[in-house]
Amino acid sequence: MTISYRNSSVLEEQVKAKFKQADMQQEYARAMLVRSQALELAAQYGLDKKQVSEAALLHNISRLIPETDYLTLAEEYGAEILPEERKNPHLLHQKISRILAVEEFNISDKEVLNAISCHTTLRPSATLLDKIIFLASKQYTGKSIKFSLNTKQKPLAEKDLNASVLSCLFNEINNNQTTTCIHPWAQKALEDLKKK
Repeated sequence: MTISYRNSSVLEEQVKAKFKQADMQQEYARAMLVRSQALELAAQYGLDKKQVSEAALLHNISRLIPETDYLTLAEEYGAEILPEERKNPHLLHQKISRILAVEEFNISDKEVLNAISCHTTLRPSATLLDKIIFLASKQYTGKSIKFSLNTKQKPLAEKDLNASVLSCLFNEINNNQTTTCIHPWAQKALEDLKKK
C-alpha cells in the first residue's frame, strides 16, 4: 500500500504536529495508514474523500490525552457516559477523540464526528462512513501491526461491506480479552448487521 504525503491538507499537518510534539510519530503513521485504507474503500463506495480523510486522521487523536483523564474530560464536556465506560474508561477514547476533533480542530461535520465517536465499537444504524472508518481502524491493535483486511477479508469488504463489518465486529466481540464487558453499541451494531 502506498501512502502519498504530497499535497497534504492543513488538518494533516496539524495532526502531524500534535503527534510530533507528543513524541508519538507512530500514532501519526498509524492515522495515515488508516486514512489510506479508508480512502481506498471510500473510492469503491463513492464516499466524500474529505469526510473520510478527516474522520480517519482524527479517529485516535485521543491518544494525546492520558487514559486516566478520559472520564474527567468526558464529564467536563457533558458526553454521555455509559456504565460500561465508567467501569472501563479506555472505552471512552472514541468519544474523547470526537471532543478533541471539535475543540482542537474545529470539526463541525456531524457525519465525521459520528464516525470518529464509533470507530472502535460501531453503533446501531451505522452509516457507510461509520463502517468504513470502523473497518480501516481495525488494521492495527495496540502496538503490533495486524492488518485485519487481509487477503480473504479485503475482497469481502470490496464486494459486501456489511458482511465484512459483521465478520470483524463478531470476531472482535468474541475474541475480546482486554475487557470483561462488551460495549452496548457493539452488541447492538452486531444485532443490527445480523438482520441485514
